[in-house]
Amino acid sequence: VQADQIMDTILKQKCPLSAVYTGGLGSSPDNDGKNKYVSYDTALGFNPGMATCTSCQQQVMTNVTYKAGRYAWLMCLLFVCLGLVLCCCLIPFFMNKFKDAYHTCPRCNRVLHIEKRKCCK
Repeated sequence: VQADQIMDTILKQKCPLSAVYTGGLGSSPDNDGKNKYVSYDTALGFNPGMATCTSCQQQVMTNVTYKAGRYAWLMCLLFVCLGLVLCCCLIPFFMNKFKDAYHTCPRCNRVLHIEKRKCCK
């Protein structure tokens, strides 16, 4: 109970180095029904970072894979509207600058965090 109170306090403060709930993306619910949290030593962005995996309980440097998300599709549509239809509209699907970053544990391959690209910051 005390750990849940600490996590709620951290999340309410909107600290950039806070822990994040990771109950989705193929993870099975715990037998005790508690949420799982991943602790970050630094804020995970679009590059690999140190994190503690909740599945294998190890501090690891995350593996990052990039997948096309909403931002890549919006940029593709924008390029089509600007008249860049001769394969130029496919640029967002080949450049990581337009894709979402999926941080995974190198030991157990669990998705720890997803950093999504945003149109406006």
